[in-house]
Amino acid sequence: MKEMMDQINTQVEMLPAVIRYWVNWMGIIFLISVIFVWKKKSAQFVLLSMVLTIPVALGVFYWTETIHLLGVAHILVWVPLFYYLAKYEMKSESFSFKSIYGIWLCLLMTTISISLVFDVRDIALVITGNK
Repeated sequence: MKEMMDQINTQVEMLPAVIRYWVNWMGIIFLISVIFVWKKKSAQFVLLSMVLTIPVALGVFYWTETIHLLGVAHILVWVPLFYYLAKYEMKSESFSFKSIYGIWLCLLMTTISISLVFDVRDIALVITGNK
């Protein structure tokens, strides 16, 4: 396991700084769910999805040995999360875009959307042999 983590860290260090900042941003925006986890079921799902993404991503890396396919974990875990948040949480009567929770949820969903676009792009580049 340590060897695999070393490989991941080596590949991450070779990425441009802006991508490493983006990865940190994603971690922060998902971790903010802890603030709301006691009152909002959707925040519990966000935290759970963050936790589930880790072993899925490690499995993907174990089989492929490239960080460029870690987006597979995002697609498998985040697409259902995004659907749930869009269909049930943002349409609920108690949801307000002007609340701290609403602002966070909008930032989270924007982050997920942007990440998924890049994940699909990376997967396509790997499949076509361009990455």
